[in-house]
Amino acid sequence: MDTDHPAGAHRHRRGLPLGTLVLIETVLAAGLVGWAVSGSTLGAIALILAALASLALIPLRGRRSMVAAWSHRIGFRWARAQRGAADLVPASFDIPAGPQTGRTPLRTPTSVTDTIGARWVGDTLITVLRVSPATPAVTYLTPAGAAVNDPTGQVVPLDALAECINPFDIRLDSIEVISHGVRSWGGGTIAQTYHRTLGPLAATAHRSVLVVLRLNPLDCADAVARRGGGAVGALRTATISTRRVANRLSESGLRVSILNAAEITTVTTQLSEGAPIDDMGEEWDSIAAGELRFRSALIDPDLLASVMSTIWVNTALSTTTTVRLRHDAERALEVSGMVRFAELPTAGRTADPLPAGLTVLEGHQFDALAASLPIAVPGRLDRRLRCAHGDDALALLRSMRIPAGGCGQLVGADHSGRAVAVPLLGPDVRAVALCAGPQVVGQVILRAIAIGAAVTVHSVRPAHWHNLIAQVGDLRRLALSSDRVQAPLGHRVAVYDGLTPPPAEPHTTHLTVLAPDDPRVTDLVPDAAVILRQNPRAPQDISVTTANERVAVTMVATPDEWKMLGR
Repeated sequence: MDTDHPAGAHRHRRGLPLGTLVLIETVLAAGLVGWAVSGSTLGAIALILAALASLALIPLRGRRSMVAAWSHRIGFRWARAQRGAADLVPASFDIPAGPQTGRTPLRTPTSVTDTIGARWVGDTLITVLRVSPATPAVTYLTPAGAAVNDPTGQVVPLDALAECINPFDIRLDSIEVISHGVRSWGGGTIAQTYHRTLGPLAATAHRSVLVVLRLNPLDCADAVARRGGGAVGALRTATISTRRVANRLSESGLRVSILNAAEITTVTTQLSEGAPIDDMGEEWDSIAAGELRFRSALIDPDLLASVMSTIWVNTALSTTTTVRLRHDAERALEVSGMVRFAELPTAGRTADPLPAGLTVLEGHQFDALAASLPIAVPGRLDRRLRCAHGDDALALLRSMRIPAGGCGQLVGADHSGRAVAVPLLGPDVRAVALCAGPQVVGQVILRAIAIGAAVTVHSVRPAHWHNLIAQVGDLRRLALSSDRVQAPLGHRVAVYDGLTPPPAEPHTTHLTVLAPDDPRVTDLVPDAAVILRQNPRAPQDISVTTANERVAVTMVATPDEWKMLGR
């Protein structure tokens, strides 16, 4: 694969670069001339100094030369001293977009005002799309990755995005697919127990996927002129290109939202784990923000597809990957990838040891952080990025899979031994039915808490919940509806045990608990996105039903989980 050249540059050649070779020859020639002319001790010293200077220009054992290393350090300190958050994260604003014509409107939270959020960063205009699966789906987990039976509406179509870089008359500078994944939430006993249960499985409970579009109006001046010219024409061009990409993604079966200005600001904060840019301190190989630590690395293009499948198996707070698609000057496709780990070393939540295929971007940690956010991307980073190019890049996109959403929580193993996970909470899961006995219900609740749920229980038998609430020991994570809880932590889940649930509320998942053999599930929870049903005659067997499939699984639990469940 042609990957030995930085993005946008010509292919790297073995040996010394021509410029370095000429410089070495010039330095040595100057030393020889000085020695020949002087014929004294000073001339010999000049020749020795020229030889040492030449050695400092030669890379040793695949590493930078001493001069290049010094230059890199100086550039790092200079960039850090000159950096300003206001320049990197300019204010976002809304573009009045107006209704679409000739198409079904996209599902977007901005449909009332119908605006498209944007940021001006230098000469580049940035817009952002959020994508998510059409419906919850069962995911099969192995140490090698995660898979679904039908990828339609579940996987980001990278080849389709590549076709959107330069269609018709509007050329995009780049398209970036940012995938922000969380394996478990917090560092308490419940999260640690769930981590041990997962082991080496490539499970990512929650995943937010953003598609960042960067448009330089100078790259498509004719298109801007046809749409009014100037800033107005540039904004209209950005609106059209954003909708084109959104419609292309919608055609693949995904849910697509065009973010407004406030939402762009919000997702920027979420991607940086709430840490303000101003409060970040860059070190040579990491960024510190209070107790948080961010580390970014370049992914070897030869290993990009495999790394994107397995990189999520770690104990970091979150893992964020960025896959960048762009065209070079000859309109050949280039694909590069980076990963960023958000870590909390004091709680043992780190990604150590870093897996094979990663190169820590020393001296470019802030640049790499910026590249994984919908903000400015410093040009210094482009010189470090290695990429797949041309036909190799197209083949890479066909082999790489980026899920549009998280796998949810582990529910068991199928008859072939594969681990099975399914989303049971989140903004796109409004209602779930759980027809099971106390131990299965307790396991589902504990694992939901482990991946970030804040559970409130409405029950006709509250005493049955006291032991589990005591095991959790935090009313902000699990409480009865009669308990007074000031500020629940996590995504809200309302459990209705023996009660008919009310209509689902925004940003809340309703989980209705019924007996294993209750036949009324479709009547009581007609809008259930997922139904879990325990077999009363074989309690270890559970059926998982989604809109598109039904899977039989066997309950799997560790001794620690059984202990918490009172068995």
